[in-house]
Amino acid sequence: MQILINENKADEVIRTAPAINGGDVLCKHNVRVELFDYGTRMGWGYDVRVRVYMDNELLPFGAHRIHDRKRPAWLPADMTVDGWNTAVHAAIQKLPL
Repeated sequence: MQILINENKADEVIRTAPAINGGDVLCKHNVRVELFDYGTRMGWGYDVRVRVYMDNELLPFGAHRIHDRKRPAWLPADMTVDGWNTAVHAAIQKLPL
């Protein structure tokens, strides 16, 4: 089965869906991690996703985990990829659903 996704709607949902829970990541930068229901607004049922803000700006979707060793442009110079992944993962684990 193939599901077609309206990318404009997906982008709007990622930016505007109400947060279920949120928490701050302990680091030198103002980083906030939020859980939100992506699926209900997209029309396929409850589906919790993660979004991350740094200095009150929404980072690209999926920024909660850096999968490859390539350093993203948005990652502050004083943070390592491993440090980011560890800090954000710890913050997500503390959030109740």
